[in-house]
Amino acid sequence: MFNTRSSVVHWLWTNNPFYFISALLMLYAVRATYGQLEIGAINCWVMMGVLAGYTSLLAFVGIAIVRWGGVWDDARSILLLLLLMFLAVSVSADDLFVQMESSSGAVALLGIGLAFSTVVLVAVLRGTGIRLGRAFLLPFFLFLGLFYVTPWWCSPELHPRSSSTLDWTIFLFPQVAALLCLTLMPAVRRGKDYFANNGTPWAWPVFPWVAFGAIAVAVILRSYALTLTFSQTGPIWSSPDVRQGIVLDTIWRPYFIAPFLLAVLLLVLEGALTHRNLQLARKIMQFTPLLLLLAWPHANTLASADFASQVSTTIGSQVWLMILLLIAFYAWGVIRQAPLAAYGLLGSISLLTWIGPSTISTDTFVMQPLPLFAIGLILVGLGLYRSSTPMVLAASAVVAMGFWFALPDIGFRATLCYHTILMTAVMLSLFQRDRLSLVLRQFTALWLPISGVIILVTPVAGDVPVPWRFLYVAALAMTCAICAQICQSRLYWGGFIGTTTVMGYGLASLGFRSATSLVGWQAMTAFSWSVGSLIIAAMISAYKARWLPQLTMPSWMPGPDILQNVDSPPEVPGTSATD
Repeated sequence: MFNTRSSVVHWLWTNNPFYFISALLMLYAVRATYGQLEIGAINCWVMMGVLAGYTSLLAFVGIAIVRWGGVWDDARSILLLLLLMFLAVSVSADDLFVQMESSSGAVALLGIGLAFSTVVLVAVLRGTGIRLGRAFLLPFFLFLGLFYVTPWWCSPELHPRSSSTLDWTIFLFPQVAALLCLTLMPAVRRGKDYFANNGTPWAWPVFPWVAFGAIAVAVILRSYALTLTFSQTGPIWSSPDVRQGIVLDTIWRPYFIAPFLLAVLLLVLEGALTHRNLQLARKIMQFTPLLLLLAWPHANTLASADFASQVSTTIGSQVWLMILLLIAFYAWGVIRQAPLAAYGLLGSISLLTWIGPSTISTDTFVMQPLPLFAIGLILVGLGLYRSSTPMVLAASAVVAMGFWFALPDIGFRATLCYHTILMTAVMLSLFQRDRLSLVLRQFTALWLPISGVIILVTPVAGDVPVPWRFLYVAALAMTCAICAQICQSRLYWGGFIGTTTVMGYGLASLGFRSATSLVGWQAMTAFSWSVGSLIIAAMISAYKARWLPQLTMPSWMPGPDILQNVDSPPEVPGTSATD
């Protein structure tokens, strides 16, 4: 029991949570006051003055314990609480701005509140000796200004607008915060050396990123609080007399903050790349697509479903917009050479094949071929840049798929897709010099003659006129000859001979069928066998005379020498030819 009490006392002594307890109780007291008094009976200046006075006291305590006591552990809690109180001062006026009719009074209220927060922050930094660079001070003041300006701008009395327009104004708050988040990029790119000699015992990244993490949490909570206070849709506004307690049926859904979270991840990614933390960068690349779960509209109530429909109709569905942001995110990763960024970019673009501006459920999926062509072009560029045969071959398959979905269901579609992949394989076998290109050389040298057989014999090309079929086979034979000459490949030369043989067989078959109708089947069969035997005999003789290798083999392919002295008797060992 003694040990347990000692542990509790030690924890309380070390962490000193009483500053947090005091701040939370003060915020609760102010909020309870709002609940007891009528809006018109509340003195705006008094309410803000209470929070400002407590914040000033907290700041003085923080300066004192650092300057004269060196208690940095407790000072860290106080500094975070000061951020909380700055935001609380701005939030405290929300309910007042709903009914406030004086524009000058509102501007004065927020102006003095912002000035007060700025003065206190500067005083605390100078009093404690903390040195915070301008790259951090500017974004901090921008966030502070956003928090103070938002309730004034959203006030339905000071800026009369329709409820729909007001909802759009509330929706823009986290989007503006996302843009302000990017103002931290210069500070991130300067690295941890920018925080050296900051006047505190806190090391990077605890200082100052914990403070901005608190601001990020405040942005998320503030976004939801704005819909509770100002959004004039849902039961909290339509039926205030019958509701019990707090009504949470608002327009807010997680897609409100998805772009802001993506901006935060972009900063983390940039920090990881700046400090060569490739493992962290890889994890960010892997888990960023989970933001699509926040962007997908789900669990909608009456109020949120209506606004989600407005967003989808006006600027596009939430998940489609998030995919566009992911494309920009991964494109930046490709520029910064982040690991897995190229795969993330291609995956994000591929999602646009099925998800369009009107996709709000699985029933509204679409089929768009343009993203497939974009992926194909990117793969071709990367494949040529990296000299990657598999990547270029995959690009041809993706482009062929794009043709398949883009063209109507006719025979030409399958032909175009087939030859897109085939011709890409031929080009890669010619100009690449890796293992896959050698495999493709063997494959295409065999497949080109087979394509000739398919076009001449099988019923697949039954609708193609006969002259066009022979012209196609002649083009295949010419392709094999050109490929054989370019890469001096015996495989392609064999493909040329095979394709030429196929064309000759096709012409012979066509002539045989035509002649059969005139002279009869028996006579034409005997004549064909006679001509065939004559051709075989002539080829054998030409081979013996060494004519056939010289005629059928190009200069770069040495002819076989196995028939040398084929008509001479074998030489007996130990004797000469003259013996």
